[in-house]
Amino acid sequence: MKIAFFWTPEFAKNILSDLFYNFKEIEIKLVVSQPDKPVWRKKEILKTKTAEFATSNNLELMQPETLKNNIEFLNKLKSLNLDFIVVVAYWKIIPQNILDIPKYSCINIHWSILPNYRWASPVQESLKAWDKKTWITIMYMSDKMDEWDILQIKEVEIDIKDKSQDIFKKFEKIWAWLLVDTLKKVVNKTITPIKQDDKFATYCKKIEKNDWKIDFKNSSSLEIYNKFRSYSPWPWIFTYYFEKKLDITDCFFDESIVEFDKDFSPWDVVEIEFDSKKNIAVLCKTWVLIINKVKLEWKKEISIFDFINWNKYFLNYNFK
Repeated sequence: MKIAFFWTPEFAKNILSDLFYNFKEIEIKLVVSQPDKPVWRKKEILKTKTAEFATSNNLELMQPETLKNNIEFLNKLKSLNLDFIVVVAYWKIIPQNILDIPKYSCINIHWSILPNYRWASPVQESLKAWDKKTWITIMYMSDKMDEWDILQIKEVEIDIKDKSQDIFKKFEKIWAWLLVDTLKKVVNKTITPIKQDDKFATYCKKIEKNDWKIDFKNSSSLEIYNKFRSYSPWPWIFTYYFEKKLDITDCFFDESIVEFDKDFSPWDVVEIEFDSKKNIAVLCKTWVLIINKVKLEWKKEISIFDFINWNKYFLNYNFK
């Protein structure tokens, strides 16, 4: 089967690698990735992980700035006699004239059970909602986001300690074979597409900077912990300590209820006993947030106890 892949981030690269090395029935005719972009203050050009893999394995690579009205790109796709185009986290709308090119169809892989969690950040939203499971959905593509017919769905369990990268690692173990199985069934006409019921649709917005800021006053420790799971290992969750940005890079929640006597106030940083050892916690609206590691603005990540050694006022600090 002749395939073109429209993929960009690292987890997509890992799936592409699995297909390239382990599924000889797949012929990767073209890899399409977002253009390389300058990053950090030095504005160094950084290749996407997908582009790096394609280049190092002699796969043809294209990184168009735009797809709409791009005649050169359109003609290139037509010349490849593609059976499928497969899209994963490409982050651009695919125009209809491209969707019409492959012999069989364009296929999209989405990491939720559609029509739940359509659009940009389904894994993060699932973790924030404290879901106990998530799904991979493989579907046909249209020029609308995540709205076309479903081909296959695979369930994935979520552990209480799973963070976003853990979910993607679980996906990586099954994604490639599920995709190949789906493509074979489409070719052999042994799969029945299922229409989505739009009245049950829910949506995920694009992640913005304030989404990973902590609001101690209006959040339970569980809500903060689930936000931490959503945005780990990047960009973490953060708050401010004496007007400096403080990333919390390792934490957990505990259902302890600490009496607010004269020595304790809501949102205080306190020392408590947890798992038979001393811990540092923030008293939240509900229960407590155990903090294990932090990273102060422009500093390295360190343990909370090392941080307190250098920042003595943190213990008993109040996050008003």
